[in-house]
Amino acid sequence: MAKRFSFIAVIACWAILPSLASAGPAYDLVNVLATNSTPVLNSRELSKTVRTERLQGIMEGLVDREQMAVSMMGRHWRRATQSQKSELPVLLEAYLIDVYVSRIESVSGTVSFSIQGERDLGKRTLVDTQVVRPNAPNIDVSWQIEDFGGKPVVTDIIIEGVSLVVSQRADFSSIIRQQGGLDGLIGLLRQKLASN
Repeated sequence: MAKRFSFIAVIACWAILPSLASAGPAYDLVNVLATNSTPVLNSRELSKTVRTERLQGIMEGLVDREQMAVSMMGRHWRRATQSQKSELPVLLEAYLIDVYVSRIESVSGTVSFSIQGERDLGKRTLVDTQVVRPNAPNIDVSWQIEDFGGKPVVTDIIIEGVSLVVSQRADFSSIIRQQGGLDGLIGLLRQKLASN
């Protein structure tokens, strides 16, 4: 639960980045996400629905939701029907944003985001950042950026050393077992999103 709260702080608190010289496409991508999200995440006047919709719009094209869905579903993705493969990335992204936006109110004050540097790991780049929260410890966050078709996209977020994709894979696998398959997970996600 603490790991999820950390991700909440990350998603809910993209804020003003210091003006540093651009180090490359991965840095630029994180900078765009942070810059565009700042007014949405720090505004207390927006409703949860509006905030969620705006974040989804900002993330469109910058986060590879299909690749994240493939990674989060693990072995279950290979058995998914085409219809399930079409719906799951959209539902998973909406669900994750919804969960974290619903907890925005737990963070008081403006949170800042500073880029600490980039690490080239061959086919992927990690952009290391720190979320600075008022009256709370800083949170180390690394954004995994990969190139797909000549375009850099976020494929994972590592919070305090824990991969979002890996932790969600475990959670979703448990739900799939409990709900009797992917249709059960899809139904549960639809229900949760509709109730908000």
